[in-house]
Amino acid sequence: MSDGKIVNPSADLLVLRALGWSAADQHRLDDWRDMRIASDPNPTYPDSHLARVIAVERTGLTVAPRGAAADGHVPISGRWFRGDEETRPTIGDWVMIDAQTGMLLDMLPRRSLIKRVNPLGALQLIAANVDAALIVTSCNADFSLERLERYLSVVLEANIAPVLVLTKIDLVEEPDAFTEPLSQRFPDIAQLAINALSRESVATLAPWCGEGQTLALLGSSGVGKSTLVNALSGVVVQQTAAIREEDGKGRHTTTNRSLHRLPQGGVILDSPGMRELQLAAAEEGIEELFADVEALAATCRFNDCSHASEPGCAVQAAIASAELEEERLRHYQSLKVEESRNRETLAARHARHRAFGKKTRAAMRTKQQSKDPDQ
Repeated sequence: MSDGKIVNPSADLLVLRALGWSAADQHRLDDWRDMRIASDPNPTYPDSHLARVIAVERTGLTVAPRGAAADGHVPISGRWFRGDEETRPTIGDWVMIDAQTGMLLDMLPRRSLIKRVNPLGALQLIAANVDAALIVTSCNADFSLERLERYLSVVLEANIAPVLVLTKIDLVEEPDAFTEPLSQRFPDIAQLAINALSRESVATLAPWCGEGQTLALLGSSGVGKSTLVNALSGVVVQQTAAIREEDGKGRHTTTNRSLHRLPQGGVILDSPGMRELQLAAAEEGIEELFADVEALAATCRFNDCSHASEPGCAVQAAIASAELEEERLRHYQSLKVEESRNRETLAARHARHRAFGKKTRAAMRTKQQSKDPDQ
């Protein structure tokens, strides 16, 4: 702080750029500063240190540059758990750290957020402030176009540029058996087929790895994400392991989400493989991915058409004329139903959390008043 005005937190711009800082992040820093001034023209906010979350643990965050935080570790106080999951920092977030104590003070507004519903039914944050997502699959028995639709829906919902990366093309005799279905199902999505052990092949990812770029690496276990991180980084930063040949499934060699700097100037956010990716608030992402189905549905005779047997259904007419595959309609409807159900479940969960929080705060006030009857 200086003369009651919020100034840009002290940090070496070159260091921030090496962590993925971009012009878009600077705009959000300016927005954050304006919001602080608007809420209090004479704030007493402590001197702050700008940092990026590079790992999340149960006991807190690891940030860089570390500033006053010992070994980059920043504990999370109880106030960060009073809101819902989306209000808490995750990997990729830019945060304000007290320059003197190393405590977490605030978080900059996000420009993107990847999230899912975890197996326990709670919202889980995967990565924040991402520019492009490398959705990795491989040439083996685990190849699934339907699973890729899930990843794409989540990424498109977050307004992040998706890149489909098909790995292990060097291990199959006919890679066209994988590349052709991929290009047919997702003709408008950027796609690359690579050998992650080949420097020349990995170099095709260079356009997404430059300074100020933040990549998220997504995909199931065993698709070669750790190998790809090592190849892009130029050093071994993640352990790798063999997959089961009978079903192509891998083991979790990456156990925590983490951020790695790339020699090209960008950063990559890696996360453990997700066998199950339940959608969370991905309605717009689904609509964008299935824009052809949405366009047909808009011309149906009835607004509430279920695309089953209603008269004047443009979707069924398109299926009858082979303009649309019936399987694609089923996938679209399945994702829509799941997304709607999960969204309602999360809303109810959030309402219960808020009600419990209000009850807890009221009990604390009552307890405090009983200790001090003069208040």
